[in-house]
Amino acid sequence: MKAVVLAAGRGERLEPITQTRPKPLIPVLGTTLLGRAIGILRKYVDDVVVIGSQELKSSFLDAEVVLQKPGPMGTAAALSSLNIKSDQILVVYGDLLFDSAAIDKVISIPGNAVLGVKVPNPSNFGVLSFIGNKLEKIEEKPQNPSSNVINGGIYKLSSDIFYYIDKLVPSPRNELELTDAINLMVAHTKVNVVVHEGLWMDVGRPWQVIEANRQLMETEMHSEVKGIVQEGVKLIGKVYIDEGAEVYSGTVIEGPAYIGSDTEVGPMAHIRPYSVLGKKSKVGAFVQVKESVVMEGAKLPHLNYVGDSVICEEVNLGAGTITANLRFDEKEVTMRVKGVRVPTGRRKLGAIIGGHAKTGINVSILPGVKIGAYATIYPGSVVSRDVERGEFYRNVE
Repeated sequence: MKAVVLAAGRGERLEPITQTRPKPLIPVLGTTLLGRAIGILRKYVDDVVVIGSQELKSSFLDAEVVLQKPGPMGTAAALSSLNIKSDQILVVYGDLLFDSAAIDKVISIPGNAVLGVKVPNPSNFGVLSFIGNKLEKIEEKPQNPSSNVINGGIYKLSSDIFYYIDKLVPSPRNELELTDAINLMVAHTKVNVVVHEGLWMDVGRPWQVIEANRQLMETEMHSEVKGIVQEGVKLIGKVYIDEGAEVYSGTVIEGPAYIGSDTEVGPMAHIRPYSVLGKKSKVGAFVQVKESVVMEGAKLPHLNYVGDSVICEEVNLGAGTITANLRFDEKEVTMRVKGVRVPTGRRKLGAIIGGHAKTGINVSILPGVKIGAYATIYPGSVVSRDVERGEFYRNVE
């Protein structure tokens, strides 16, 4: 059996994070969503193929990367880019966070299978209609869902699926959808539904990057110190410090916390629970980080507060730059996604700062604000709205 990871999507809803990386390369505890998925699939199959972009092809993944052939877009079109010779294929969406148990369930059942996952908001997903364990239909984002079991984006399918892909016409969003091919398939062949109640997340919104890393810290991370920890450092709870990292005197790290390779922390820094510091990042003197993801090469050099935020690669925060993570009225923080303001389900949410952006000294960023990649924020500014990619933002008296 061959495993295929569909990873050609860019991830517009994850901007500004995906302005400088495809969504399968979202970081999770020292690897990426895609790297983690490949690692899990390697336990079950020898042959893993990723269908993705040139950027993925250059990412040194432990898998063959095939570029999606020109023509129609969509998950079915991506799968048809392959010349599959195996009788069965395991198909996985590349932007999912899942555990080995999910693959176990799909593989263990004979014949065709689709993973089902129970969620509180099924109308945001493709909903599975099934009788017993027999799939009847996958219905995309129905207003009145027939169940709370959604399509989990993991399938075991016979090679017959290519016959049904060839019969597809473009969907309303002008794409060839794998779910449409499966809906054609169920009229002639049984497709089983297996419901998984373990780790599963569709990482499709910026704040879900924080939540994905939090879940892994709770369920899979262990305490280990591989780097250098100077005298006078206090480690509390579950803390992982990777090779080459150095934590300077006076720093307090409250776990669960993940410190990536070759990262510098301190002196006198405070890393609070559920914080992830990517490789070669720097958190300097009198900086506090709380429940945030700081990506590779980002610099928080001094006197910064970063709370409930995502700081992308190579960002540089000026001294005194802070993220506000709680509205003054303490209501739920909303965020603009593809031009529409949506609820986040979080009372505390700071900023999402795209790759290579930089701020001057004494910048304040209000809750739920997104700052685009390569943007520049003028010293002393209060950032009260989203900032576009490459924009020079100035808001001072």
